Amino acid sequence: YQHFKMQDFSEIRKTSHDKETSYIHLNHYQGPSLVPSSSLVFRFPFGKQSDCEDIHNKLEELRKKSSAEIMKGSDHLDHDCIVFRKEINDNSEVMQHESCKDCGNFFKGKLQTGINCLTCNDLFHKECFASNKDDDYGTAEEKFDDPEDLLITPTDSREDFYLGEMDQKNANKKLKPKRRGTFIVRFSKDRFVISKKPHKNDPIRKEYDHLPVSTVTLTGEKWIYLEKGFAFKNIDDLIKHHRKSHKLYFPINSPDSELTERNSMTEEIQTIAPERRQTNNIPQINVEEPNNSKDEFMHGDISKEDAEERLTDKAEGTFLVRHNNGTYKLSMVLPNSRKFKHSMIHHTEGKFSLTNQKKFDSLKDLVDNYMNVSPKNK
Repeated sequence: YQHFKMQDFSEIRKTSHDKETSYIHLNHYQGPSLVPSSSLVFRFPFGKQSDCEDIHNKLEELRKKSSAEIMKGSDHLDHDCIVFRKEINDNSEVMQHESCKDCGNFFKGKLQTGINCLTCNDLFHKECFASNKDDDYGTAEEKFDDPEDLLITPTDSREDFYLGEMDQKNANKKLKPKRRGTFIVRFSKDRFVISKKPHKNDPIRKEYDHLPVSTVTLTGEKWIYLEKGFAFKNIDDLIKHHRKSHKLYFPINSPDSELTERNSMTEEIQTIAPERRQTNNIPQINVEEPNNSKDEFMHGDISKEDAEERLTDKAEGTFLVRHNNGTYKLSMVLPNSRKFKHSMIHHTEGKFSLTNQKKFDSLKDLVDNYMNVSPKNK
């Protein structure tokens, strides 16, 4: 059995991916990264929306009780304070990202929580608010270097990793002779993309990985982000923040990125213990047994631009199915023209269809049909 404590969850979030399925996410973050092994998902199928709402409210009530007591550190013993909570709305154009007055770090997750000191008129992380500064002198525990820190090659400027406008195919060519952990930043289709050759420490098990950087407007200014909740004004600050979390060890123009006889012997060495590495195995509790499978064609909640990025340089007829804004969509590479086509998949009365004439019980049935029949019968 695996046990969870309510106070360990960074956020409790309710989502609805379509009209038939609702989810409650209990997420635990470590820095900017989700820790799947300490997170949990409840799945509610069609007809269970009221149960989903009821359980969500009860979980929120339990979490409020678990954090009701505020521990005061030496700087706030006589201060008045309350618990601070703020939810970041995906649909909001303006998202205020608060930071801790003591350590300067952002509050993490979509549901930001901390302590609002009414006397100081500032926000604090709970652990920062509870720290006893008077006891820190002379009692700090000895700290040891993290072996992973030794892998991160410092950068002097953007020129160390930025290669300008470049497509995915050429990025792969640049990375091929380099050692694992090497990364580049390139510009493709009006956005920055981080391309890397995953290190042994990286949970990504692909030869190359390409991470598109998104843009958002906050208080009238453009910011860029790799993960929601952490936005930056420029690519240099974004890379600096994500070097360790995304295993961006060696900038491509650094001598450390070269695969030499000496460092080739360390290519298979893993410096992070297996239990520290993130996996995608987030425990999921199904209220009713789902009737779905892990299909290779499903790419989840990605945008049209992300789909085209993944399909770039693929053979004609290559396709993927994505799901965003409550709708399933089919994206594919067209023959000859090398352009892309995006079609909406209709989902009505439990049936899936592309034309509303031929309907199928599942996405897999629909995909199998169009993969195995001649074009004139599609």
